[in-house]
Amino acid sequence: MSNLILNRQRRATPALAAKRTGSNDLWFNGAGELNATDKSDAIVALAQLMAEKAGGNLVFADPNAVETNVMTAAQRNEVAIAAYYDHSTSKWAETGSTIGAILYETAQREGFMRRFLKQGDLTNGSIPRINVRFQNVNAIVATDPGVVAPMIVTQRYIYPPEYYVLGNIRVSERDIAQGASDILEDAYARAMENINVKEDSTVITMFDATVGMVNPLYLLAGGLTPSNLAAARTALLNWGLPASQMLIASDYWTDIAGNAASFGNLFDPVTRYEMVQTGFLGTMLGMAITTDGFRDPQQKVVAPNTMYLLSEPINLGAYTDRGPVKSTPQDVYADGIPGRGWFFNELLSTTVTNPRSIVKCIRS
Repeated sequence: MSNLILNRQRRATPALAAKRTGSNDLWFNGAGELNATDKSDAIVALAQLMAEKAGGNLVFADPNAVETNVMTAAQRNEVAIAAYYDHSTSKWAETGSTIGAILYETAQREGFMRRFLKQGDLTNGSIPRINVRFQNVNAIVATDPGVVAPMIVTQRYIYPPEYYVLGNIRVSERDIAQGASDILEDAYARAMENINVKEDSTVITMFDATVGMVNPLYLLAGGLTPSNLAAARTALLNWGLPASQMLIASDYWTDIAGNAASFGNLFDPVTRYEMVQTGFLGTMLGMAITTDGFRDPQQKVVAPNTMYLLSEPINLGAYTDRGPVKSTPQDVYADGIPGRGWFFNELLSTTVTNPRSIVKCIRS
C-alpha cells in the first residue's frame, strides 16, 4: 500500500530521471550525485532545480520508488475505491495507518521542528520536562498549533504544555462519482497539510515571536551578500553561541546564484539526491543551509524574503512527541454524509528555550 502514496505527482518528471535545463545531461548521475562542474555551477543548478520544482515540472520522489512498476493514478484509484466500498475488512483502516506512518517518516526526515529542536525524553505516565541551559531568559512555548506564548525562565526546568495536532480527512462518494484524478494522492496531500505543515508552521511562529526579545530583526538591504550574512551571523557569535543552521526562503537562492562566484568560495554543496530532497543544500560559513523550496507550494512555511540563522538544537529548544501519527478510520454515513475517511492525531510539545539563539533576517 505504501507505493500507492509515496509515488505521488506522476504527472511531473522524477528529478532522478529529468534532464538539466538547457542540457541533455540529467540533474543527477547514476550514483545520485548532482551533475555540476564546480561549486558555482552547483549553486546555479540548485537554483534551476527549485525553479523547475516550483513550476511543477519535476517531483522529488523517494529514490526507492522511482521504478518501472509504479502504479498509475488509475490503478491507485481502483485499489482505493475497492477499499472504500469494502466494509467487511480492515482495508480502509490499513490505508489510513499507512498514510499516518508515511507522514511520521516524512516528518522525521524533512520536518523543521524535528531538525532544529532537540527531542526531549518522554515516557508514558510522565509530563514533558525540558532542561534549560540558559536561565533568566524568556522562553517561547506552543499551546496549540500556531499559538505561542512567552514564559519567564527562572528555574532549571520548564514544563511546556502538550497540544494535539489534528487532521480530519474525508473522501466523499461525490469525489468518486465525479472521477477524482487520484484519491490517495489528494488524501495524503491534505493529511500532510494538516499534520506535518502544522508542526513546521508552529515552529516558525515561535521563531518569529523571539524577534526583539534579544536579537533585533535584521534587514538585508540590497539582498543577501557575503558581508551582510556574516554581520547577521555575528549576532549569535556575540552571545557565545555557534551559528549552525540557515533556514531560508527559496528566493534567497536567486541572490546566491546571482553572485555565485563570491558565494562559491564560502559554499560547500551537498550534492546527494537524498540530502537535496530534504531541502538540505550544503554549508556556508559553517552553517547548514535548509530551504522549503523543494516542497509543494501549499506545504511551504517560510515566508518569501525571510531567513533564520539558528544555533544548535541543544541551545535552541526542544520538542516532545508521544509516538507516530495515529489514524482512526471514520465512516460518516451515520451522520448523513455519504463518505469515509480518517482522523489523524499526534500529541506534541514545542519550546524555544533561548531567544538568543535565533536571528531573523528580511531581504529588502
